[in-house]
Amino acid sequence: MKYLSTRGSEKDLTFKDILFSGLASDGGLYVPEKWPQINYNELKKIDNYSELALEIIYPFIGEDIKRTELKDLIDNAYDKFSKNEIVTFKGLKQREHIVELFNGPTLAFKDFAMQLIVPIFDYYLSQENKKLNLIVATSGDTGSAAINAVNQSSKINVFCLFPKGRISSFQKKQMTTTHGENIFPIEVDGTFDDCQNIVKSILVDRDFSEEFSIAAVNSINWSRVMIQIVYYFYTLIKNNISENETINFSVPTGNFGDIYAGYVGIKMGLPVNKLIIATNENDILDRFINSGTYSIESVTKTTSPSMDIAIASNFERLLFDLCKKSTSLTSEKMNDLKNNKFFSVSSEQSDLVKKIFSSKMINQNEVSDLIKETYNQFNYIIDPHTAIGLGASRLLNEIDQNNFILGTAHPIKFSDTVEKAIGHSMQPSSDFNEMFKNEEKFYSFKNSVEEVRNIIKDNYSK
Repeated sequence: MKYLSTRGSEKDLTFKDILFSGLASDGGLYVPEKWPQINYNELKKIDNYSELALEIIYPFIGEDIKRTELKDLIDNAYDKFSKNEIVTFKGLKQREHIVELFNGPTLAFKDFAMQLIVPIFDYYLSQENKKLNLIVATSGDTGSAAINAVNQSSKINVFCLFPKGRISSFQKKQMTTTHGENIFPIEVDGTFDDCQNIVKSILVDRDFSEEFSIAAVNSINWSRVMIQIVYYFYTLIKNNISENETINFSVPTGNFGDIYAGYVGIKMGLPVNKLIIATNENDILDRFINSGTYSIESVTKTTSPSMDIAIASNFERLLFDLCKKSTSLTSEKMNDLKNNKFFSVSSEQSDLVKKIFSSKMINQNEVSDLIKETYNQFNYIIDPHTAIGLGASRLLNEIDQNNFILGTAHPIKFSDTVEKAIGHSMQPSSDFNEMFKNEEKFYSFKNSVEEVRNIIKDNYSK
């Protein structure tokens, strides 16, 4: 498989190239030159998650990693999940299912990618006897998942940027109480978008990135998207869904990476009717679906902090497809966004989006009501992000369709919001109670690229 940048300056790259680069030098995102095709009916014969992951991921990597070695990496990655079935399901109303993606070590869907990406980095680093500095911006869950995975590596440092006062206490403690010489949590006085802009600024500076061996594991890194495709296929296979049935996925959406993985699945042969973009008040994507204009507004702080994002970075990959893979048109739109804080697409392009995507914004009051109602009716507790997915699904789907809602995080991660809604307290597992007894250790910076660059320099080791 070969890769290129959505903005045109780089092409004919291998998987290893784009894994370590993360972001293209022109600021674009990497995409495969073509979509691998998979026969869904043939794939249905595989109901083991790791085996399925191998079939879906291998075409994107090819001979960069031998198939037998990739199988070992995948098997070991998912051994760390808490249940034999690492994806579990909870049926609510008729044909309405929560896809529980929080059985990993940090209780969020980000574990699916992080527990595999870090060993893949280690695989390459071991071959070349090198070390790596990973940099990541997080709205909460990505950071804790990255830190947990990197904590098991002897070849990688991780510098994790999170926005001050804009993540849950549980999320923060997961990052700041996991002590290690290679772990650097960094609180930034700003929003997630500020953290992400710092990461992008550092990655685009190729001289600095190469000198200090820097890579990124935000969802702008293609490998994140690639790995998340698997649980869309797995969901349909485990629920014995025929390709003739009408199937919808509702996805709590912030940076557009998770739902874009579903879009790639459709391009590969996933038989899905609609992907529902479920957003909170930071609704850049919902506004785009309704108007055809992608415009930046200020970030509203909500009870679903992992979605408090003004710019959904992965949307550029979809825009590239809408522009018929024209790198010049994609660059033009992204320059409009940078300079004018908005761009628009044609009615034809907007119609293409609506063939696959629907969208709905669910506000904080509705989130609280949904958590309470779900608990009272089904004795089942959902987190605020999953509640947004559930609310959007119910407003946009029909009862005779198969409606799957991605449960992106365990409710304990957002206990303040959940406890207020259900009227009683929740207790984390003993493992987390013990970890949280550790002192919190983290750096606290202004919204400054230079301060982050300096801490990387100060802690660099080849």
